[in-house]
Amino acid sequence: MKHESHRTAWGKTWSILLCGAVLLSVTACSAENAETREVVEKAGRTITVLDNTSESVYTKLQLAGIQKVEGVRGTDFASEDVMAVTKENRSLPAQVIEGQERYPLNLYLHTLSTGEETPLQAGELNYGAPQLSPDKTHVFFKELYDVTGLGYIMDLAGGAPVKVSDAEFRIEEGKWADNAHVIFPDMEGNILSADVSGKRETILKTGIPYVHEVVQTGSRILYVTGEDSQLSAYDTVTKQTKLLRKNVIWAVPSPDGSRLAIVERTGRGEMTLKLCDSEGNEQSELTSGQQIFGTSWSPDGKLLAYAVTAAGSTDDQQDLFITEVETGEQTPVLNDFHLADPLHWSPSGKKLLATATVLKDNIYHFLTYVVSLS
Repeated sequence: MKHESHRTAWGKTWSILLCGAVLLSVTACSAENAETREVVEKAGRTITVLDNTSESVYTKLQLAGIQKVEGVRGTDFASEDVMAVTKENRSLPAQVIEGQERYPLNLYLHTLSTGEETPLQAGELNYGAPQLSPDKTHVFFKELYDVTGLGYIMDLAGGAPVKVSDAEFRIEEGKWADNAHVIFPDMEGNILSADVSGKRETILKTGIPYVHEVVQTGSRILYVTGEDSQLSAYDTVTKQTKLLRKNVIWAVPSPDGSRLAIVERTGRGEMTLKLCDSEGNEQSELTSGQQIFGTSWSPDGKLLAYAVTAAGSTDDQQDLFITEVETGEQTPVLNDFHLADPLHWSPSGKKLLATATVLKDNIYHFLTYVVSLS
């Protein structure tokens, strides 16, 4: 899709982003079941701090509180107090899409303690999916078109964004491989890498049209292909590819690469989250449900956060849990909500970012939760 057609695709992009269907197939609104403890106004935005009403008081893991920020889609931490977000830019003219006014989606850095926001990438086009590099010096984001987009990397210290590819790829794909490179699959089954200067390299030609869930851990690149959802590992040193498991929805490597959190389809309407070693050998089964979303390791690899839709659920609502990996102790954190993006931990591992969609005045909005651990 060409740039000049972005206005035509704007309505589709908005609908996809608001429903969270691109990555997590979220289709409904969330229910507010927790009691509010304090509501404050910061920089014109309402922030609600919620009481810890979960059962975590019966586990070793304790919650210090949950901050709720309305109207922004938080996707990553830039620091302990700053998150990268997508939100409407209401300083620009709106378009009328399906009878409703829509503003361009732009990128900002949102300070949690003050509510202040600094533009990262603004303009009439739609931008989203910002991810900070591990060292928090660069941001990787997408220029959005329908279900695809163009990838860019920008230095937070200044300078213009550099394009990582001339061709669009699926907007749910693309991750940082290290501090200087992002890795992503194109629409032809190739896995590519681009550095912070925009230099590109084709890492692997799989010969399979649809390659997804691409992530790098150490010298290995993990990816999923085929109707039987094969999880493969390509070693960039030996140039060898190894089949690890089948029926894999996605695999998330631990920070040190020694373990994989793997979500498998284990039956009709059933998924299971399994803890495996680096070769895909099962070590334990953590949970199962109709759907499992957002799996994310804490920076020290000791905790695993995820959202589960219970088996037999008819409304697709999820419950958010944090599990202590070594003991298997599971702590419920949020219930009856709709996750819109993968979960993200702060650099210290003391905060967890979860963005949901909610229905308000018959319009879907984003709602970001920041869970703080004591």
